[in-house]
Amino acid sequence: MKKKLIPISALALFALVYSCKSKPKETTTDSTTQTTQPAATPTTAPANEPKTYAVSFSPDSVLMGKNKEVLVKIKTAKAVALVNPDGKDEGIEFTFDLEATNKNSVGGAGVFFRTDNFRLTLDNGNNITEYKGGSENIDAESTKEIKDITYKIPPGAKPKTLNLFHEQTRVSVSVELK
Repeated sequence: MKKKLIPISALALFALVYSCKSKPKETTTDSTTQTTQPAATPTTAPANEPKTYAVSFSPDSVLMGKNKEVLVKIKTAKAVALVNPDGKDEGIEFTFDLEATNKNSVGGAGVFFRTDNFRLTLDNGNNITEYKGGSENIDAESTKEIKDITYKIPPGAKPKTLNLFHEQTRVSVSVELK
């Protein structure tokens, strides 16, 4: 009986070692293949992604009002080229946010700040009004944000200057698309 037990156990041990060695190689190969495939895929932008522009303002913050009571900061600006499905240029959608701070001391007057009287001067000399904007009533010593002020710029033109108006004061801010 001992003679039969030793060869059978040796055969079982050999089969166990052989099966354990071959499985990790297959598993390693599969996991390596899976890891390599996502890394090999190029990460380029889709062909139908719209062209975007980097926007800069100079200066990006200004004081406005008869007594310089409102500080206006222009933030998070973006410009996207508009193209119809046939590839024809439809102009540029120019959007930005601004933050207005009432510098009057507590107990002082509130300020009603609105964007519908702003004008965007284009490089062809035309002035355009906002497509979408907003207004805020700002209490003394507080700040409000007006989001998504949008201008639709016609094809072939670029913004040159943003003219801000508040309480019979005007401030011009230079705009540059890159």
